[in-house]
Amino acid sequence: MKRYYTIINYLLCSICLLWMTGCSGILDDMRPKDQIPQDMLSESDLEKLLNGVYAEMEELVFKFYMDGDVKGENFKAGPGFSMNDPMLMAPSSKEVLSQWQKCFTALKQVNFLVETYEASSNKESQVVKQTGGTGYYFRALIYYHLVTRWGGVPILRKRTYDVVPISPETEVWSFIKEDLAKAEGLLSDFTDRFYVSLSACDALHAKVCLSLKDYTNAAAYADKVITKSNFALSTTSVEYAQAFVSNSSSKELVFALANKRSTSLLLFYQTVNDIDPTWDYSPSTECYSHLYDDTAVKSKDIRAKAVFGSDNSRIIKFPNGSTGQFVTNEQPSQIPIVVTRVAEMYLIKAEALGAVNGLSTLKEFMNKRYATVLLPSNMTDIEFQNQILDERHRELYAEGQRWYDLKRTNRLDLFSSLNGRNYLMYYPVPQSERDLAGEENYPQNEGY
Repeated sequence: MKRYYTIINYLLCSICLLWMTGCSGILDDMRPKDQIPQDMLSESDLEKLLNGVYAEMEELVFKFYMDGDVKGENFKAGPGFSMNDPMLMAPSSKEVLSQWQKCFTALKQVNFLVETYEASSNKESQVVKQTGGTGYYFRALIYYHLVTRWGGVPILRKRTYDVVPISPETEVWSFIKEDLAKAEGLLSDFTDRFYVSLSACDALHAKVCLSLKDYTNAAAYADKVITKSNFALSTTSVEYAQAFVSNSSSKELVFALANKRSTSLLLFYQTVNDIDPTWDYSPSTECYSHLYDDTAVKSKDIRAKAVFGSDNSRIIKFPNGSTGQFVTNEQPSQIPIVVTRVAEMYLIKAEALGAVNGLSTLKEFMNKRYATVLLPSNMTDIEFQNQILDERHRELYAEGQRWYDLKRTNRLDLFSSLNGRNYLMYYPVPQSERDLAGEENYPQNEGY
């Protein structure tokens, strides 16, 4: 019997050996999924790749979302939380390193998307075009976050482990414009607020041109968005608030990241309006008391009820789903991460056109936001800029814009509590990056 089982075992082993020999050619050709040549990825593969990039960009945009409010002193410490002086940032700061690393981690994934498009042998496919356009748009958005904070940064057109030297700020802006021009030729018209579209690209182009004081093109790109029937300004407090709730269908949204996660949640309310006893930030005393005050030229701002409640320690713009909120939010863990709203396009267009030609655009915007608007028929440049910056402060509060608005307009006189301190004009490059590239390649002013 023992000999019988031995013979059976030999036969089975022989059969397995023959099978493996016959299949060796097939096994040699099999490769892991991430090793499929980029020019051979199917449309289904591209859609999965896009989903991963969208998830990565959600994390990046969320990380920076209220950063400009912290640096612009729109906030004070929330219950049970302490804040460092936002002017005090050093190369050794953990926050600086975390933000820098997040940009380049996201860039690695986005560059894979760009490389996939550039290696494709089917560039006329609409899916392939959308892949390329989305990649170029997201890369421009990443570099917009980098250049507005750090100025000159390394320009990475492809994934690399090499130490890449920092490029001058002017070259970074040029790179952003180059990517936006490429995206513009590939992206489809707007169909869904939660996907990159030509309108999203136009909106970012308007922001970039405004930063570069290219006012003609800033107004033109903003107008491309404004004139689309897909978008409209809210006219009531409830409509305004609906842009910041889960599954939003608001026509205010030009582009937002959907934030529909079941794990690794990105919780807005946890930062400013938690259901627990503590959260990070509360509105500054000045903002809570006076941001939405009536003035001689405008009264009854519809945004006030949607942003601040009766509790002066909360910002209810991102409703937490519990009682005491201005609007219902069925899934507070899935508040969309807004990248661009049409309201900002009106303010960009008005600012770009200036006091003489932009007044009608500013009035059109303000008539949607106030019960009463009595703007004078003529304003000086500084009076007009004051109105624009006040509207941007009201409109984009807790959306991360304040610090850069004061920086790019050089209106540090509107910064309420400098008290003789230097204003933070640039973030310091992380010390780890300095160590890699050599300290001599970086300015010694630590970002100020």
